[in-house]
Amino acid sequence: ISDPIIYRVKLLKQRHAELIERISKRSLEDDAKKLTFLFPHVNEICESIRKKYEYTGDKYSIVAPQDIVDILYEGNRLQHCIRGADRYMDRIERQESYILFLRKTDDITTPYYTLEVEPDGTIRQKRTFYDRQNEDIKEATPFLSKWQKVVAKNMTKKDRKLAEKSREQRIVDYNELKEKKVVIHTGHMQGHLLFDVLITDLMEN
Repeated sequence: ISDPIIYRVKLLKQRHAELIERISKRSLEDDAKKLTFLFPHVNEICESIRKKYEYTGDKYSIVAPQDIVDILYEGNRLQHCIRGADRYMDRIERQESYILFLRKTDDITTPYYTLEVEPDGTIRQKRTFYDRQNEDIKEATPFLSKWQKVVAKNMTKKDRKLAEKSREQRIVDYNELKEKKVVIHTGHMQGHLLFDVLITDLMEN
């Protein structure tokens, strides 16, 4: 760092951001190794669903993660509940639900909204920065509905069985949250019942 070629570098803020991202990515890779040990089929499942669930429109696109690192990176960038949440990995491992990314087509690599999706395209959650859901999601909703119809056409017999099992498990889990009156304790939804938030977010296919 005493060399002028380092400390007089152009675009210092940009280079600093790039370095922080590289360090963060390395940390994510370490975390991903631990999760891969606990959930050994997640990377394979992520790869297997790409052809079936990815979809590109004029303004929006649905992108599937390549692996656990992609999922952790998305959570880090958007700073939401997927970070370090083993329950999502467990659901992918059991093929109860998948994590997909809603992106803007003209900026396909930048995280926008993260989706939790059942095998039939039913959307359980759609969240952006800090677990928020902003007004802009309303504009994307017609695209999501169109995508759900495409998914429905491409479903196999196995997908339908997985979807039915997923739906049954969701109903059980949501009823339990409702009966126990589970409250959100952090973030902008603090004080709200988790059941109310999830049921409002749900887009059944």
